[in-house]
Amino acid sequence: MKQEPFAFFRRIYVVVVLLIAVLGMLFIGVTYLATTSFYAASTQLLNKDVAGHIAKFTSPYGREGFDRQKADSVFYQAMVISPSAEVYFLDTTGRVIYFHGDTSEIRSWQVDMEALRRYLQSGGLRFISGSDPRDPERRKIFSAASVEGLGYIYVIFGNQQYRSVAQMLVNSRVTPAALEAALLIVVVSLVITVVYIRRARRRFELIENTKRAVASEKERRDFMTNMSHDLRTPLAIARGYAETLQLKRGELSAGQEREYGELVLGKIRQVEKMVGQIWELSKMEAASFELRREPFVFSEVVQEVLNVKGGITCENCEDGAWVNADVSMMERVLQNLVVNAVAYARAGGRIVVSLTRDNGELVCRVANEGEALGEDIVTWFNGVDVVRPKKSAIGLSIVRRVLGMHGFGYGAEVREGVNIFWFRMPMVG
Repeated sequence: MKQEPFAFFRRIYVVVVLLIAVLGMLFIGVTYLATTSFYAASTQLLNKDVAGHIAKFTSPYGREGFDRQKADSVFYQAMVISPSAEVYFLDTTGRVIYFHGDTSEIRSWQVDMEALRRYLQSGGLRFISGSDPRDPERRKIFSAASVEGLGYIYVIFGNQQYRSVAQMLVNSRVTPAALEAALLIVVVSLVITVVYIRRARRRFELIENTKRAVASEKERRDFMTNMSHDLRTPLAIARGYAETLQLKRGELSAGQEREYGELVLGKIRQVEKMVGQIWELSKMEAASFELRREPFVFSEVVQEVLNVKGGITCENCEDGAWVNADVSMMERVLQNLVVNAVAYARAGGRIVVSLTRDNGELVCRVANEGEALGEDIVTWFNGVDVVRPKKSAIGLSIVRRVLGMHGFGYGAEVREGVNIFWFRMPMVG
C-alpha cells in the first residue's frame, strides 16, 4: 500500500507551527529577562555612590557609639532621594544592627557578606545582587560602603511598594508589548513559511507528476507490447487451425473437424476474456470510477468463489470478520488470484486459500505449489512501478489496481516452492 506522497508536507507545517510558537514564547521570556536585567544593572550602576555618600557625609557611626537619631535622618533623606531605597546599618560581620521599620518585617538579620565584599572590591562597577533582609528568597540590587572598620552601610533598591508598582507597569505595558511583538513575529514567520512550503510543494508536485507521466508512458508502452504478444499468440493458433480446416475441407474426419473447431473456439474465447479484462482495467483507471464500499463478511465471498472451483483447500474460511470494501471488486480480486494459482500450480500441487487475523486486520493468502514466480512478477506486484513483468499479467494488474484503490496492503513472495499472494484488510465492527 502506497502512502500519500505529500503527507510529509503536512508534518512540516505542524513542526514549523510548533517550532515558531516555542520560539515566540522563548522570545517573550528572553525579552523579559533581558529588559529586567538591563534595568537592574543600570539602576545599580547609577546608584553605586549612594551608600558611599551616606558613609562620608551623614554616617551615624561614631566614636561614642551608633547615633540612632542621625540614622533616622539618613532614612528620611534616602527616601526623598530614592523612594525605592531601603537603608540598613550593619556591623562588621554583616548583621543588621539598625533600620527604620518594624522589627517583625525582618526575616533575616544576616546579610550575604560574600556578595557585599565582591561589590566593594569591584568599586560598584559589577552587576552583583545581594540578599534582602525583608525578602531573603529574592536577590536585590544594592549599594554598599564600609565605615572605618565599624560596619557597613547597605542600601537595597526596590522595596515592596516599588516592586508592586513595577509589576503593575510590567503587566500593563511591557507584557502586552512583548506579546504583540511575539505574535507579529509568529504571524509573519508563519506566512513566510507557508508561502515557501507551498512553492516547494508545487515544485515537488511538478517534478513528481513529470516522473509519473514518464513512468506511466513507459508502463503503457510495455503493457501494450506484452498485451500485443499475448493477444497475437492465441489469435495465431486460432488462425492456423481455421486455415487448416479450410484447406483440408473434405479430407478431415468429422472428429478432427470438431476437434479443430473446438480449439479455434477456445482460443477465441481466450482472446475475448483478455479483451474483457483490458476493458475492465481501463474502466477502473478512469477518473470517474468510484468504489462502492460497504461492510460485509469477507469469508462469505471466499466461500462463494471457492464453490465454483474444486480441489482448493480453505483454511479458517469460516472467520466472521467484517471488512469495509467494494464487494464486487474484492470478489474480482479473489477470483483473479485463484485463477492465477490454478493456472500455475503443478500437477497434484496444493492450492490453499487462508484467512488469519493480525493486529486488527484480516489477512487473505492465496498459495499454490508450482514453478516459482519470476522475480520480475514478484518485484512488480510488490509495488515497484518502474518494473514491468515479462508477461502482461492483466489479472494481477486488476488485483493491484483494486487493492491500491482500497488502500489495502498487498504483496507476493516465494517460499520453498510455494507461491503466495496476500492482501490485508482492516476489520470493522
